[in-house]
Amino acid sequence: MDSAVSRILKAKQYAAERDQRVKVHSFEVELHGDNANHIVSYHRGDWVCDCEEAALRGVCPHIMAMEEILGDSVEPALLATPH
Repeated sequence: MDSAVSRILKAKQYAAERDQRVKVHSFEVELHGDNANHIVSYHRGDWVCDCEEAALRGVCPHIMAMEEILGDSVEPALLATPH
């Protein structure tokens, strides 16, 4: 029983210290938007969303939502510079 309690306490500690302990390297999610569903992916600082705004600007509400959810565990998306 003590080892189970110890593991639970350690997990709670890691979760509480997630800003220092967790770094996301890649993921893919489906975000249910108001008008359509969108696939948002992240790989080592590179964000991609299948919406038009992300293609034009390099960032969109779908990416910004995932940044908000994941916090400091991911690198922020960079705005595309106009040509």
